[in-house]
Amino acid sequence: MAIVINNTRPINGDDSQKWIEITVNVDGDDCKFTHTAPSDLSGDDLQSYVDGREDFYKRELLRNMYSGADAYDSSLEDFEAWVSAGAKNAEVSKEIPAVEAKDAVYEDVEVSPAGERQKVVVTEVEEEVTSTVIEKNSSGKYVEKEVTETVTKSSEEPQFEEVPLYHANGQPKKDDDGNPVMHKIPLMEEYEAVTESRLVSAAVEAKDAEQIIISPEKAIEKKAWVDSH
Repeated sequence: MAIVINNTRPINGDDSQKWIEITVNVDGDDCKFTHTAPSDLSGDDLQSYVDGREDFYKRELLRNMYSGADAYDSSLEDFEAWVSAGAKNAEVSKEIPAVEAKDAVYEDVEVSPAGERQKVVVTEVEEEVTSTVIEKNSSGKYVEKEVTETVTKSSEEPQFEEVPLYHANGQPKKDDDGNPVMHKIPLMEEYEAVTESRLVSAAVEAKDAEQIIISPEKAIEKKAWVDSH
């Protein structure tokens, strides 16, 4: 008989099942294992029942012996093949796909719209500015003296143009000498919109495909089975 039945005992509060204490040989070890069986089975019927579940018992024992095994959810046949092959979890790797190089993409964004403004003439004027300073001379004495320097100052002069002035009836207005009366209005000029280049998407550097190891091949150490009876 493949499975040795050592003892049976009732389960308190459950008349349909009973405990069975069995010995199962797996991976070269005789393991004492406690499980359940229908309470109405005995003798040859009980032996046939446990023999029919031999693969189940063995796989459960292997799961306990090799915790974390790749073959944990595999069939008994595959689990035993994994053990025979050295009980090693396979290397897990992942391919990082190649990356194609891309140039940065920019777009022109209007930050100030076009418009019209009064024309201004900027004039630069040089002026001499005198100030009093105190300096230490070569003999160690502090001397007060005046220093003159030339500075450049900018002045902005708004520009105007003269246009004829009219009476309310549409007739030109004239002075006592018969000359047209002129009126100053701002001299306007158009200016362009101000734009700036803004980054839409950054440049991408080309990269070759790469295989990276997530977890290396690893041998799973067998844990000794602890008999349950």
